Amino acid sequence: MARWVNSRLAKKKENILIRILREFKMFMWGLFEAMKQDSVSVLHLEYLEAENAFLSLVIGGLVGLHLVPIGLSMELAPLLAEEAKILEKRHFLGGDVLAEYFSELGGEW
Repeated sequence: MARWVNSRLAKKKENILIRILREFKMFMWGLFEAMKQDSVSVLHLEYLEAENAFLSLVIGGLVGLHLVPIGLSMELAPLLAEEAKILEKRHFLGGDVLAEYFSELGGEW
């Protein structure tokens, strides 16, 4: 009888230890995932900041900020094709917010 009780207690202790280790493993996995997500968001913010700095360097001459020589700006200008399209769309629709809203919905209005 004593062996049976001792073996039951040993199994209970073993089960508790396994459960603690499993919970610790899940905690570490959650911590790792949180760190990954945080690092991705920080990298995205860094990308946006670098893009803003790049735009300031290249387009800054148009508004009077002489940050880089004009030759370098002209070499980098083709890299801004997508941003130029966005700027053109914003300029065309300028102050008409309602027109911009309906143009994004698409269709004939």
